[in-house]
This record gives sequence, C-alpha cells and structure tokens, in this order.
Amino acid sequence: MNLAEIERALRELRLSGIAETLSTRVMQAQASQEPFLETFAAMLQDELDRRRTRLMERRYKRSGLDEKVTLADFDWRFNPKLPRSACFELHTLKFIAEGANALIVGKPGTGKSHLAKAVAYQATLAGHDVRYLEADTEFGRYALGNATERGSLLKEWVQPDLLVLDDLFLARRISEHAAE
Repeated sequence: MNLAEIERALRELRLSGIAETLSTRVMQAQASQEPFLETFAAMLQDELDRRRTRLMERRYKRSGLDEKVTLADFDWRFNPKLPRSACFELHTLKFIAEGANALIVGKPGTGKSHLAKAVAYQATLAGHDVRYLEADTEFGRYALGNATERGSLLKEWVQPDLLVLDDLFLARRISEHAAE
C-alpha cells in the first residue's frame, strides 16, 4: 500500500486521528529513525486524543451550557458570604456518584448560576451526560407542548446524569399546568 491507499483505508476504518497526523508521523519517524513501535504508539495516541476531544465537544454541545466556566473563574470577592467549602464539595461531583440532589438557593445576583455552570461543566469533563436548562423557559415550552412533546421533554430531562435547572421560578409566575 502506498500513503494515499493507507489514508483511504484509515478513513474507511474511521481512524481520522491517525489519518490527520500520518504524514507528519512518517516524516518524524524517518527524521529521527524511531523504532516502528514508538511511531505506531504515537499514531494510536493521536487517534485516542482526537476521539476524546470529539467526545468532549459532543458532550458539551449536548449539555446546553452556553459557556465553559470553572470555579477558578469565579470572583470570590464578589460574594464573600458564599460557602466556598460547599461549592468545592459540589465541584467534586460526589453527589452525582451517590445519586443525590444538590440545591443551590439564594438571592438573585449572588453567583448561583456561575456555580451551577461550573459544576455542570466539570461534570461534562468527567464524562457525565449533562443538561443545563433555564427552568422558566423549559417549563413554558412544556406547558405549550402537546402530550407527545411533553413526554419527549420529560424524557430529555430525566435521562442525563446531571440536570441543572437554573433560575427556577425567576419569572415568579408560571401556569399551573407547567408547575404541575
């Protein structure tokens, strides 16, 4: 097989990580006279890295998060009353492994959304299926949907490992049907 045939075979086998770096790895191996196994190991690592990256991108996109925030980004001086130890405890994601719930309650503008997004993003990085929803918007969609749409929404809400309902009842008034 020549290089073009190998690249075609790699695409057919869906080994795009190796296909993208093949010519570079071949030149690297020739220039440094690396043993075959070292070059092959590097090519396999390229494939693994690409798959992990794509999986993380899909997981993040599916999560509904609009930004990648972390606790490192949080300005703790903004709200010094925020219980740091509790925030970092949530960030460990132990509550997910334990099948427990977490409820973040406080006045508007105290950092709850940032904390919720940071925990949700950390969960996506840890390999969890996450959904981040603006609660009032989603409950409104639910209230306006027909029975099939409501069933579909409920399924979307209960399937993930972590469901974040942000700004719950921020609008202070939702229909009785949506609340139910």
